[in-house]
Amino acid sequence: MAPSPESILFESHFFQWAQVNCESFAVNEEQVLIEEGVATPDLFLLLEGGATVRTALETEDASQDSVDLAELSPGQFVGEMSLLEDRLPVATVVAQPNSRWIRVRYSDLIAAIASDKALASSTYQVFAGKLALQLSRQNAFIHRWPGQDIEPLRKVLLVFGEWNELDVAWLEKTGEKVDLSTGTAFIKEGEALDRLYIVLDGEAEVMINVEGPTTTVGSSRRGEILGEMSFLNSDEQATATVQAREAMVLLAVDKTSIRQQLTVDLAFAERFYRSLAVLLSHRCRDQLMSRGMAAQALALEELDLTTLGNVSTAGRRFEWLCSEVSKR
Repeated sequence: MAPSPESILFESHFFQWAQVNCESFAVNEEQVLIEEGVATPDLFLLLEGGATVRTALETEDASQDSVDLAELSPGQFVGEMSLLEDRLPVATVVAQPNSRWIRVRYSDLIAAIASDKALASSTYQVFAGKLALQLSRQNAFIHRWPGQDIEPLRKVLLVFGEWNELDVAWLEKTGEKVDLSTGTAFIKEGEALDRLYIVLDGEAEVMINVEGPTTTVGSSRRGEILGEMSFLNSDEQATATVQAREAMVLLAVDKTSIRQQLTVDLAFAERFYRSLAVLLSHRCRDQLMSRGMAAQALALEELDLTTLGNVSTAGRRFEWLCSEVSKR
């Protein structure tokens, strides 16, 4: 069974820190906490009551101008995607009357995790777990709107921008090379998954069962991680089927080995969970934007030139890994 939003947040070291160090407040009348396309300095944790998450929709016939993405309940939170990606919010969050919240200032959290690796690891683990649930729920309804797969510059080699050279060397040493032919399903929805995969070459199709038929909800290319959502679920069952669209080369890393490394090296744990959170955040955002959603945020976005340098560094790490694995 997948973890509940309440257990992800309320049982975490991150939440304990927020309770002590951050402001709590009540909302007596309907109030916009986060506005799509408008920079926010805060993360909001819902303690009591509810909220609606809504995004702008742009369609050719203008038949619908917005979509309600979620109704929040206690234990859920919003604002982490903008913090992780340093990008504008993709949705508006409207707090319902008689709700109670904790406001986490980005600046306070960033300062705190800079000096506390245990807090940093917990924070990014909570973010990644929440985003895994969010993406799973998006997958269940996103097919209702036609769209096209997009691969923006920022998504290229995201995880390798978060890891360092020692992390990549450890993964290369620990992982196993896997060669796949076109059409091979190496992750199957609902089945246990004991490995994470790094895509070294080729492209995969991500599919889910929606009321009977199988629906394609995305794709994964070189430099991405696959199997991360089951890693974040307590039952470790895959939430989607992943099939090779063409011949692929993967690096498969046993989850038991990863968990052991997470336990003994908190700095690795911070980078690892942050990489998963960043990857999942981009997937959530890209999936919405490819269907004409988050239209206000997309219209206001500008290319961050620092991304080019980050991709260059990540690219060198990734090419080193590919080179070492190819020698096997």
